[in-house]
Amino acid sequence: QESAPVAERDARARRRGEAMLQALADLQRGLLGGGVDAARLRALAALVPGEEAADPALAEAIAAIRLRARVELARHGLDDAASPD
Repeated sequence: QESAPVAERDARARRRGEAMLQALADLQRGLLGGGVDAARLRALAALVPGEEAADPALAEAIAAIRLRARVELARHGLDDAASPD
């Protein structure tokens, strides 16, 4: 995958970042509704690892989103999923 064109790598990273943000928002709504859905946590955990973006600014934004996701996963007992890649 490292040999993938830069634009393709960035597009995949952007989609993954957007999916992580959506998963975090879903988790937040669940918490406000009174419960944590284990399926939502697993879905978020599955999004954390992945290919890095080629664009440094995008890579930095994705890293910040990943960090937030790892914090939430650790808060809810999924420490293994929250460990660095």
